[in-house]
Amino acid sequence: MPHALPPASMLTRERILTPERKVWRAVLGQAYADAESPSLSDGSEEAMERTIARRFLRGDGVDEKEILEIVCGFADMPADRVILWARRRYPLEQTIEKHVECGSLAPAFSTAVTAEP
Repeated sequence: MPHALPPASMLTRERILTPERKVWRAVLGQAYADAESPSLSDGSEEAMERTIARRFLRGDGVDEKEILEIVCGFADMPADRVILWARRRYPLEQTIEKHVECGSLAPAFSTAVTAEP
């Protein structure tokens, strides 16, 4: 009896996109949509969702990174590539302390030394 070839689906290296993987890819897609939402500085819920989504996709904290790795695993997506992409796409914003004035650091660091006349 001759050896039969395996079905074509077994020869391809592509993984089958199951309904479960589609759900987890939708989770990543929603995080991306939230991260791309318009920037609002009024502290609204949309602005918070944008910030949270970007932190999640960059894996900023230990918790965010662990959860992202789990979600990427379920979605059959490489977490390290998602994190690298997100860190390039959404670099951390540089913040300026409230007590430092732009253009001059003197008021923030003045010691108010006055000479007597």
